[in-house]
Amino acid sequence: MNQVTRVRVVADGLYWAALYATLWLVFAQGRGWVAGSLAVSLAVTLSLWLRLRPLRLRLLALPGFLAFFFQHMFIGAWDVARRALLPGATLQPAWHSYSVELASPRARLLLASLIGLLPGTLVARIEGDQLCMHILDERLAWRPTVIELERHLQQLLGGDSR
Repeated sequence: MNQVTRVRVVADGLYWAALYATLWLVFAQGRGWVAGSLAVSLAVTLSLWLRLRPLRLRLLALPGFLAFFFQHMFIGAWDVARRALLPGATLQPAWHSYSVELASPRARLLLASLIGLLPGTLVARIEGDQLCMHILDERLAWRPTVIELERHLQQLLGGDSR
């Protein structure tokens, strides 16, 4: 292993350790670090063994992405609450296909995961550049929201094609 490769592996390991430790901190509310350090160590080891490279983020695009995403998560929560309190509200579930513009398989997987957190949408399958999506109510404007999410993600990743 040459010097450049070693530096890259160490940098990647530090990145993954910081990411996984932050996730543990958030989800475990800062508790359980005995189990957390084992989980973080295993996750870092697996990430390095799989030779996963960290995604490069454009930090200037992060505020716009977060604002868009949290706005739509709030809209989704409001919609769920409204439908729960008004049980007579009708739904029109449907399956739709969506063509993805992102080239990277990792970026496509991230997009599919994020879509599942938006109001009334769930990606069931990824086939090439097509997402097979279940829409809770096809009368809602789901497609423009997904297009905008993909645009924000593209800006955030800055054309990451890995």
